[in-house]
Parts: sequence; structure tokens; C-alpha cells
Amino acid sequence: MIASVGGLDESLWYQTLGEPMQPRPTLETDIEADVCILGAGYSGLWTALFLKQKQPSLKVVVLEAAMAGEGASGRNGGWLMGSFGGDIGYLAQLDGEPRRRAKALITGTVARAANTFSELGIHCDFHHGGNLYQAARYPQQLKRLQAELAHFREAGFDDEDYRLLSAAEAGSALNLPGTQAALYTPHCARVHPLKLARALARAAEQAGASIYEHSPVHLAENSTQRQSGIGQKALSKTVRTPKGSVRADVVVAALEGYQRLLGLDDNTSLPVFSVLCATEPLSEQQWANIGLESRETFADASRLITYGQRSADNRLVFGARGGYGFGGAVKTRFGFAPRTLGEAPRGDIFDLRSQLLQAFFPTLEGTQITHGWGGCLSLSRAFRPHALFDEAAGLAFVGGYGGEGVGASMLFGETLAELIARPDGELTGMPWAYRGAVSDHLRRWESEPLPWLGYSASGLLYRLEERLLSRQPQPGYTPAISRLADALETLMR
Repeated sequence: MIASVGGLDESLWYQTLGEPMQPRPTLETDIEADVCILGAGYSGLWTALFLKQKQPSLKVVVLEAAMAGEGASGRNGGWLMGSFGGDIGYLAQLDGEPRRRAKALITGTVARAANTFSELGIHCDFHHGGNLYQAARYPQQLKRLQAELAHFREAGFDDEDYRLLSAAEAGSALNLPGTQAALYTPHCARVHPLKLARALARAAEQAGASIYEHSPVHLAENSTQRQSGIGQKALSKTVRTPKGSVRADVVVAALEGYQRLLGLDDNTSLPVFSVLCATEPLSEQQWANIGLESRETFADASRLITYGQRSADNRLVFGARGGYGFGGAVKTRFGFAPRTLGEAPRGDIFDLRSQLLQAFFPTLEGTQITHGWGGCLSLSRAFRPHALFDEAAGLAFVGGYGGEGVGASMLFGETLAELIARPDGELTGMPWAYRGAVSDHLRRWESEPLPWLGYSASGLLYRLEERLLSRQPQPGYTPAISRLADALETLMR
């Protein structure tokens, strides 16, 4: 059973939504559907929308434990990327025209999102400024940046996709201490993630999907065979909520970090959380010192997985690698209290974010950090997200984005919709589209305590490495801890 999600009220996105989050009806009766989607986040909502577009006669029901966008979709860093964690591995499986087409689908995500938002009337502070991945603060970041560029080149990405900027060019775009170079890609845009989620829910409803909120679910037994609206006889399933149920031919798990709580995926997802903070609005002079004139999203080449953006109301929104709870425990409330950049650590999870923000932008010392929040996401093995349809079981899965799902969820939601409603479509032949049982395609994570030990050890090593490298700026300095971190990073993949 998945309970209602809490902690959204801590986030900047909730405070700047600009409209009340009015709840939709709760499911309070027994109904039938062709497809029942669990989760009204990006993946579930895109899947619902595309199912209705591709086969309007389908009855599509979405069940949400809390409210649409209250999970990771309304809490993230707001990067809508034309890439995702597994794209290099997926493209390496292809050659010639199939690779070219798959690459075009991935990199075309931002432009397609812009067109789709315009067509659907979605207003979410979308700004297409690209992304800066910067080598700065200590010399070893340059090596990581160069390795990243080599991986992209191997997969067929050229200068139009990822362009290497000199130290002068990079520093002019984003003024970080010790800047050595940067990778610039145009395939990224900034959004207000909660505005996007709420607007996408409205668009799915307008297309004919039904969304029920505050309707936590669990899967009950299989039901009897009946003629499916999808065009086949199927062993339907009954999904129960506290006050009602949905009998459906296909059940879609679009739950990301919450998926394991229902026991659906045989431990192929690893729920982790990421944590962000936001400053007070900055002055034009402060922004002139920082850069980001084109409102690019940004990160540096640290293993701590930093990410940031300049919000529509001129705040710095900044996050870094989060954590993992033993047994896949989900955490969504983090107890943030406002603080000042440069103040003494408080011994909480926001210390790392404020310290990194201070290291990125020393001139902001004394600036107020007004918001802090986090959310739960899902990691798949090898960091490869997926759209999978097990027709025999009447189950489908979409997700595993590793924190890069704002844009990928649109592509993967459409892929899953084609697998279900139009199995001869182009997307069903893409390397991220799977048919069959989960166990046939997705690798499982190990049983506890190995995931907790691995994730905890990697977090400790990465933070220790960060401290050592920041204090030892010599270009040739590579502490033993970095070699150990390299090995652990490879093992986690």
C-alpha cells in the first residue's frame, strides 16, 4: 500500500505554483477500464495522454495516492533534457540509420516538448537555454569532463550536440572558481516542474483519461478473461483502493521510487532520494557576477552530482546527490529551516548543498537560502530507463530514469503507449522498448544489506574525495580514495 506523499509544501515549486492544488475526486466505486495507470507523475500522465491520442476509444484510468505531481515529478531540479542516463549504452547497440533515428528521438526531446506545450496550452516557465557541464574548482574535474565527452563521441554525438568550451568561454558563461573548460549542449531546458505536472494532468483529462487522487492502491488477484478494448482477450486484473477498485486489462506501474513498495518489479528499481535548496531572489548585479545570461541549467564535473538552474523569479535552485534508506525506505520530508550561505554547519542533510553552493559562488556569502526539499526517484541497473510491456501478465512498467526523467518521461511514455496500443509503431523498435517479463530484460538489485552498504559507502567516499581534491589543487594529485571511488562507481553500474 502506498500512502499519501508528504513534504511538497517544503519546496519552492509549491510556494510559487501560482494556483491552489485542488484535489480531484477519490475513487469510491468499482469501475472497469482498458488500462489502469498507477501514479499521476510525468510517466503516468504522458502514458495516459499518448494512449488516448493513439487509440481514443481506450478507457484509461489513472490512480494517484496523493495529488498529481506530488511525487518526484513536482519536486525535481527542473531540467528537461534531450538525453538520459542510458542513452549512450542504448545507442552503442545500434548502427547506421537505426542509431541516427534513435539519437534524433533523444536529442529532439526539448524541441518536441516546446511544440507539445504550445499545442496543449501548458505553461511551466519553459526556457530553452541549454546546459553547461563545467570543469572547475579543482583540476581533476577536467579529466572527468574529458571522459564524458569521449563517451558522447563514441555514441555518435558531435559538436552540434556537445561542444567543448575553452576556459575563457566557459567562465564567461558561468563564473565558477577555477574554471578550466565546459561542455555545452543545447539539448536542455529549464521548467517549473510542479507547474508542468499539474498542467499535464489537465491535458490528460482533456484527452479523455480519468484521474482519481488520494486513492492509494494495491494489486489484488487476477480476474477472469474478458474481451479487451486493446483488441485481445486478456486476463484482467483488479486494482483495489480503500473505497473502490478498477478492473483493467493492463496495469501500468509508473511509480518510479515508489514502485518497489507494491512488490511489482522484482527489485529491478532502487528508490533513492535527491535533495535541493533555493536562495532568495538575486539582484541583477549578482546575476551579472554569476553568468547564466541565457538561463542555462548547470552542473560541475563532480561525483556529487550537482545540478542547478536560474528560476523564473531569479533564484538559484541547486541540488546534489541524495541518499538511500535501508530496504528502499521512501523519504519525502526533510525538515528544512532557512539559513544563510557561509554560516556554520547545522549537522543536517542541507549542509552539503549550502557548502557546495558557497564553493560555487563565493560572492553570495550572506545570501539567504529560503527553501529546501527533496523527493524520491528510481535507479535501474546500468542506469538505463525502460518502457516494458508484459502482454501475457497484463503488466507494464516505465521509469528508472535516475533523476533525468523530466524529458525522458515524455519519450518513454509514448513508447509504452505504442507498445500497448500500437505495437507496430516506430518507438516499439527502440532499444529502450521491451516486450515480455521484467525478469527477462531488467537486472535485479541485490538484496539488503548490499544496496544500503554500497550506496552509503559511495556517498561517504565521494564526499571525502571532494574534500581532499578541494584542498589539494595540484593537477597531478590523485588520492587513493579516488581510485577506490572509481572502482565503486563501476560496481554500482
